[in-house]
Amino acid sequence: MQSYSEHNRCLLSVLSVMLFLALIQFHHQAHADGVDWESLSPQQQEALAPMRDDWRELPPNRQERLRRGAERWNSLPPEQRNRLQDRMHRYEEMSPEEKDRIRERMREFRQLPPEERSELRERWRNVPPEQKERIRERKDNSSSKRRNRRDD
Repeated sequence: MQSYSEHNRCLLSVLSVMLFLALIQFHHQAHADGVDWESLSPQQQEALAPMRDDWRELPPNRQERLRRGAERWNSLPPEQRNRLQDRMHRYEEMSPEEKDRIRERMREFRQLPPEERSELRERWRNVPPEQKERIRERKDNSSSKRRNRRDD
């Protein structure tokens, strides 16, 4: 026959497993339902405003990624947000061919070994800001020249 303390340990083990399973179920249920728009902070809602009308149709994992992205966006310093917005506007104005070239470069970059990607990021971080600006201007000028030739 089991002693009282053995019985308690067994009962405690069973209850622990049941609690663990209940928490897993709760976690899956919470993620399966997605992120309710009203649960987003006002800053997150502002950042995600273009998605509001389609929010309920987005898959839950996409909603969660967007929520985290909006959180990161709101934590950026204003000057970094402005730089990123400028980049997004430049991207929006690119031709489909230019966008394809950028996507291809990103695919190539992602396929590099992690050490090589880190090395390239570090080299870019060490480029002086004025040189980065000259590089960006050269890219902008070459993009607009290609657009102008295409439009002719």
